[in-house]
Amino acid sequence: MADMSRREFVGLGAGAAVVPFMLESARMTAAAPTAQEIVDRIRRNVGVEWNQTTIDTFKAGDPSTGVTGIAISSLATIDVMRRAIQSGANMIITSGPTFYSRADTATPAGRRGAPPPSPDPVLTAKNEFITRNRLVIWRFSDHWYARTANPFAQGIVDALGWTKYRVGNDPRRLSVPSLTIEALASHVKATLGARGGLRVIGDPKARAQTIAVLPGTIPIQTTLTMLPEVDAIIAGEIREWESSEYARDLVHRRRRKALLLVGRSLSEDAGMNACAQWLTTIVSEAPVRWIAAGDPYWRPTA
Repeated sequence: MADMSRREFVGLGAGAAVVPFMLESARMTAAAPTAQEIVDRIRRNVGVEWNQTTIDTFKAGDPSTGVTGIAISSLATIDVMRRAIQSGANMIITSGPTFYSRADTATPAGRRGAPPPSPDPVLTAKNEFITRNRLVIWRFSDHWYARTANPFAQGIVDALGWTKYRVGNDPRRLSVPSLTIEALASHVKATLGARGGLRVIGDPKARAQTIAVLPGTIPIQTTLTMLPEVDAIIAGEIREWESSEYARDLVHRRRRKALLLVGRSLSEDAGMNACAQWLTTIVSEAPVRWIAAGDPYWRPTA
């Protein structure tokens, strides 16, 4: 049964071999940089001190692989990998984990003291797909987030068309023309391409003008600090029993407050588009392309 599941999963990428990655390909010349050389270039130019303890490491593939093209996304989903291959890219840079956990390995992690868990068919199949197509996956999150100004927030602000409404040099804070929370939610949904993941706490008819943009995962401490200071927060994800309940109680006390959640991967998509644009300034030997992972959720109509 596990073998069938693995074949079915790998079959999702059956059309991905439109542009096969072969070492003898004419596009892979001696001048092509390796994946490791691309990463070294990023480390030298990212503008923040590189931490030795970081999630920003290779997750799959051989770092010595010559790079024919680079695809950048918030997640290296099977769909993103297929589109990367079709575009001629064999290196994928992602802000999120490839293998569904912070450990980000193709082998599921077991609990301390427990026997190793059995191989998971989906993890195994995804890793086989990467290997068969000679892809290299590198995660870029810690240090991209550490840049000033925050490129993930800037990406969302640019996507919303609100760059001119930034407060000072901080892309996380906006002062926009007054609009209802309902109109704000509609604008966010349309511009970010939210299919079903957008959720809102707040009175739809209340009006907002000051907005905080907080992509990724926000802890309760950030909500406690920011929400009293603005009319609305547009965020990625939270712990529901923390920030959402604080926001709900605050809305009961002061109606002119709102919390909009778009989901982590969607909140980071635009920031990785900004990463692709930045990377073209330091990599000229291989094409760089942003591939949107998109909203994983959908919402029933009834």
